Amino acid sequence: MLRKTTVIAAAAVAAIVPIAHAQEGESVLALDEIVVTAQKREQNIQDVGITVTAFSGNQVQELGFTKTTDIVAMTPGLNYTVPNAESSQINFFLRGVGLNDFADANENPVAVYVDELYRPAMGGLSIQLFDMDRVEVLRGPQGTLFGRNTTGGLVHFISNRPTSETDGYANLTLGEFNQVKFEGAIGGGFTDSTAGRLSIATNQHDGYTENRGPAGDYNESDAIAVRGQLLFDPSDRVEVLLHGQYSDNDAQVGAWQHQATTLDANGESVLLGANETTMAVDCNADGMLGPEDLRTGTDCFGYRDTDGDPFAGEYDRDGRVEVETSSVGLNIDWELGDIGITSITGFQNVDRLQSEDTEAGPFPLILPTFAAETDTLTQEIRIAGGSDTFRWLGGLYYFDNEVTGNYDLDLSNIDFVIFDANYTQETDSVALFGQVEFDFSDQWALTLGGRASSEEKELNYVNVDTSGLFEFLTGSAVAFDFRPVTVGEFAVQDNDYFSGKVQLDWRPSDDLLIYGSVSQGVKSAGFNVGFLDQNLIFASNTVETIPFNEETLRSAEIGFKVSAPSGRARINGAAFFYDYEDFQTFRFELLNQVIFNTDAEVAGFELEFQASPADGWDIGFGLSFLDATAQDIPTPDGTGMRDRDMVAAPDISASALVRYEWLALGGSMAAQVWGNFQDETYYDIQNVPISLADSYTIGNLRFSYASNSGRWEAAAFVHNVTDEEYLSYTFDFTGTFGFNQQAFGQPRWAGVSFQYNIL
Repeated sequence: MLRKTTVIAAAAVAAIVPIAHAQEGESVLALDEIVVTAQKREQNIQDVGITVTAFSGNQVQELGFTKTTDIVAMTPGLNYTVPNAESSQINFFLRGVGLNDFADANENPVAVYVDELYRPAMGGLSIQLFDMDRVEVLRGPQGTLFGRNTTGGLVHFISNRPTSETDGYANLTLGEFNQVKFEGAIGGGFTDSTAGRLSIATNQHDGYTENRGPAGDYNESDAIAVRGQLLFDPSDRVEVLLHGQYSDNDAQVGAWQHQATTLDANGESVLLGANETTMAVDCNADGMLGPEDLRTGTDCFGYRDTDGDPFAGEYDRDGRVEVETSSVGLNIDWELGDIGITSITGFQNVDRLQSEDTEAGPFPLILPTFAAETDTLTQEIRIAGGSDTFRWLGGLYYFDNEVTGNYDLDLSNIDFVIFDANYTQETDSVALFGQVEFDFSDQWALTLGGRASSEEKELNYVNVDTSGLFEFLTGSAVAFDFRPVTVGEFAVQDNDYFSGKVQLDWRPSDDLLIYGSVSQGVKSAGFNVGFLDQNLIFASNTVETIPFNEETLRSAEIGFKVSAPSGRARINGAAFFYDYEDFQTFRFELLNQVIFNTDAEVAGFELEFQASPADGWDIGFGLSFLDATAQDIPTPDGTGMRDRDMVAAPDISASALVRYEWLALGGSMAAQVWGNFQDETYYDIQNVPISLADSYTIGNLRFSYASNSGRWEAAAFVHNVTDEEYLSYTFDFTGTFGFNQQAFGQPRWAGVSFQYNIL
């Protein structure tokens, strides 16, 4: 605890300071007002009794955020995992709350919204960030106003809307590994009542992981995204926004690093030394080494990666990720006297195909392919009104989601099974929600909110072995048949949920807000899907273990927001405690992922400090501290229970930024340094030693020049200045194949960018 206390005392957290270009006679001392929509209406971030981190569109560019996961580095308490590969499925964790599974049918408890549309498919969350108005991260349960599966909070990406004024920009970035990145937008009014905006982004670069095998280099990018918007103002009281987005990412990613491993006396996975001999009893699959055999320093196939280079490997197979997403939304805002009516309709499609080189070696032995298509319809209707001292909002939300998946696993090269799993999961949900805010004095306000949901989810799943092995062993090629016609009510989840919130705000002065809240969030129940085997030959599934229950999180939080009277500084902080009932957590057994329910407790606090202490200077610091414990986790050998640290929940994460801007050469120049620290963290709920990622610190630099007119800007940047080698994920196959997978974050990345603004 001494080391933690020292770090906590020495560091503070960071939401990044809004940055303006200094021009002749213009001051950059005051912090800009940040407007957020955390309560479904526009408010200054300092007036909202919710812990929020927000980035403006300018900050997104200045910090080099090019995809959704980049915001993690500068957002206290936010982390993510990539169980399949970068650019594929994204699992966000906020204050330790998240889901480590990689099944396309499941949703994450940290919800992601894009332009007010909920994005349920984890496989469609690796999104390019371009032409952004802002990003908002809301911590804690947000089930009252934002609804389903916001147990941990939510991340909202909000695009620039069309305006009547003609404006736009074009930005070209050239960087390491032959990177060519472009983004641009153009918009303006067509008539007095109609405006439009078209935005585009592309990002191509070569792979930064060398492949010494027959396939190409890994961890490349080949992405394109387009967004179109039309804004209609048929009257002073009605506004209609039609928006559509399309993105395509087709790249070779997922370059796992290989570690030879074995099981210790307690059944936990540990590294196997190069000259260390072990019995092969931890290689469970038939057709490989048997109990009488030994292996020395290798996995169960006789392979060991010896180069020591985290950005090189011998891969026998292209690790392809192809993700295509499209969406159409219709937002209607109608003012009817003192009442506002909002309708938000959304249609979304995510089509994902992925193949990986699982064993991360030169032999084509473990060949999985994951394919899924997710179709989503959402409809929200809100009615809001009130007065200066009493505000109310009510609404109805409908969610219809269908996931069609096909998982193939080819193990025929080791004389094993060929699994062909196909499933369809359908979800229908409807919710009624409302919130009231009452100012019962100049200093005190009370907020009450609730949401009642009803949801039905049905799974139709069949897994067939086409190799003939199952039919030889069991008399049937069907490994698992899980449908309502075969397993009855086990294949249907029909539940009612309630989320709620009580909050008290105290504002003793215009510059100080103190708030306290008690809230409850619920994440819906679901099903385990993957390579299921009810015969208990290659997995441990039974019909009863496929469904898992909803999770309920009860939160108590107290926080404060302080702004300096001069407008030069602000500091926000919050402490919280979570009581987690039926926490949905994940473990991997033999060939299959398993989600199960247990209890958990999370406690922690965050601080955010921002200031402009002198002419041209902007600084920000930040800190998140977590104590996140999952209770009653079964031991690997199944003989007992124990408490474990939660996944992707480092005890300490911190970030900092310093920026100086000055007038020069008829314009302004700026130097910016920022970075983040992450404490060691586990990527496996069993907390086995090989799943522990060491702590690391990443530093970044940026130098820029902007013309006095604001039309031109040039910048040079270096990300990960010290070329830190850090783990971004691990996946343990010790008990099945005798190896551990490791994924590393990006190496040092330098480049230049040029931007022209249409003003």
